[in-house]
Amino acid sequence: MKKLLFILALVVSVFVANAQTTPTEVTPDATISSQSYKYIWGTTLDTLTNADTLNFVYRVKSSSRYGQTQDFTIKLYSDFVSGTAGGTIIGYNSIDGVNYQANGDTITVTSLTADAMDTEVISLDNYLYPYYKLIYLQTGTAVTIPKVYIYTKRN
Repeated sequence: MKKLLFILALVVSVFVANAQTTPTEVTPDATISSQSYKYIWGTTLDTLTNADTLNFVYRVKSSSRYGQTQDFTIKLYSDFVSGTAGGTIIGYNSIDGVNYQANGDTITVTSLTADAMDTEVISLDNYLYPYYKLIYLQTGTAVTIPKVYIYTKRN
């Protein structure tokens, strides 16, 4: 009887162990694992026309086994092509790379008729989420190439 109970417990434990699956990692557009300075959009492939939208997802990884957090500073440069543009870039946080929540950080551009670096910045200190998403929503009748510069440093 003891052997039967042992075998039954062993079978149940195998089923429980197989039920524990890890979530699959989504494919981000880029990864941040240490301090860096770069722009994340800004090629002719990123040209926006009239009311258009552009998304970019970062996977934020610690380069240390101690899980250091990141600080971010984000600026928007608009490469003007034609028309009159406006728009908003919005930051989103995610724990799993699938479900995002707006974090309240935005940069807004209005009545753009020439190349310009916006004076607003998004600053995130001690960022703890594994995913960060930026969405640029362009308005107006224009053609622009948004260039989002991001500076990160470890804490």
